[in-house]
Amino acid sequence: MRTIKDIDYAGDNSEWHLGDMLLPAGEGPHPLALCVHGGGWASTEYLRPSFVGVAEFLRSLGFAAFNIEYRLLGTAPWPACGDDCLRAAEFLLAGGDGLPRLKRDRLFVVGGSAGGHLALMTGLRLPRERVSGIVSISGVCDLELHEPDKLFQFNPASFWGRAASRAELEAASPKHLVKAGQPPILCTHCPHDDVVGIEHSRHLVARCGELGAEAKLFEYERPRDGHCIWRPGSEPPRLFPEIEDAIAEFALLFT
Repeated sequence: MRTIKDIDYAGDNSEWHLGDMLLPAGEGPHPLALCVHGGGWASTEYLRPSFVGVAEFLRSLGFAAFNIEYRLLGTAPWPACGDDCLRAAEFLLAGGDGLPRLKRDRLFVVGGSAGGHLALMTGLRLPRERVSGIVSISGVCDLELHEPDKLFQFNPASFWGRAASRAELEAASPKHLVKAGQPPILCTHCPHDDVVGIEHSRHLVARCGELGAEAKLFEYERPRDGHCIWRPGSEPPRLFPEIEDAIAEFALLFT
């Protein structure tokens, strides 16, 4: 196993357009996974090192896992971060200059919290045949959902840098992008999540059900602790075993 650091996926030498490719053992070709960290689209405390444990887990499943940075809201408003994730996905699918043997036909997209939102927005906007599956870990799915008891409070003025219309809110919400024939989606969420409420995932999966689209919600019980996703004391942070098991089962079905 090896890791190729600081790959410039946009070709512009920007510190925000870098990713680390975690390669499994063997010659390949390896299936591809795009890994998208969280942090409210804005926090510099949650960059790619915060998500490397997820990338390492995906590598253990046989994926070549590309763990990326993207422009934060303090650098550029929406849709910059969404465009960056799409650009990283297209870079992988188009060939990824100089990278080892990879299966470039389809991409598995995984993100957590705000990264769950970006994973959904990426996978749902790529051509259907190029996406094997999308995983949202405690992700933001509905920008119109107001939950005053949660730490996450969506602020359009921060997201767009201005007020936003109802149409813009819907266009940036994964719940409103789902459709029949979309890639399969797995949402994992704890009912005790204090940051992003589980209703985000429930709304998305319910909407998929109405449309006849493939989507599943994996709910699990853990004590209240932020997102309720990280194993205490793990370094780099690792997801709870039951979350990893759900992702592994989903990946086995759809990749």
